[in-house]
Amino acid sequence: MRANKHLLFWGFITMSVSLLSGCTHLLGGKAELPQRRLYMLNVEPMRNDIENSTRPYAFQIQIKGFEAPRAYNRKEIIVRRDQYELQHDNFHHWTERPADLLTDVVKQYLRQANLFTYIGGDRDFYDRRPQYVFNGRIKAIERFDSGDVWAAHLAMSMELVRQEDGHVIWQTDFDEERNVFFPEMKHTVSAFSVLLGEQMKKSIRSIDFVFLNQQRSSLNEALGELTSSTNGLNATSEPDTTLLIDTDSNDYEIIPGKLSP
Repeated sequence: MRANKHLLFWGFITMSVSLLSGCTHLLGGKAELPQRRLYMLNVEPMRNDIENSTRPYAFQIQIKGFEAPRAYNRKEIIVRRDQYELQHDNFHHWTERPADLLTDVVKQYLRQANLFTYIGGDRDFYDRRPQYVFNGRIKAIERFDSGDVWAAHLAMSMELVRQEDGHVIWQTDFDEERNVFFPEMKHTVSAFSVLLGEQMKKSIRSIDFVFLNQQRSSLNEALGELTSSTNGLNATSEPDTTLLIDTDSNDYEIIPGKLSP
């Protein structure tokens, strides 16, 4: 009886190994599990293309951590099948959650542009107060996938707020898509990088104009005040050009005219 049990046991093991070998053969010789892939956004090179720009402007800017809806703020890349269905891709992940990832990328763009004398994150402003705060919100970062058509979809809003009065001096809001012609995820991630790079180029140029105009307005005001002060000084200290001529009778005659040099 005991011998029969041993025979049954080894027969089961042999059958299991045979089945696994058969599956391996059907899968092409190797049974490999899919590996999780990690992705990050590339910072596109930029240049200062604004004539007469006076970068860097002498301000400290705090880049606040961006906000994002919970559905999108996950390491798994979000795939949209249609207008109703979102899926988490368990085999394709961001290196960081999108809110942290895009905060860091935008910070790198602003530093690369040499836009301000100091640009830091939340941790850099524990013991000091910046002149301006840069806020951002991610509305969507997702891959469209219908099976034969793919696209990268990125929607965001950003603003620059003056701390002394809470005034928003600049803001932008965009919702862009870019078609992808290959199904591999790396092509979709590349499209995300291009979309954000294009928007940051526009944003940096726009912010540059805002501060350049502020600088020119301040200079014009200073020149106006200086001109007013000079005009007032000239009005009170204008020399008297009346010509006085002495006479023999100790009287004098007043003759209007200019003093000769």
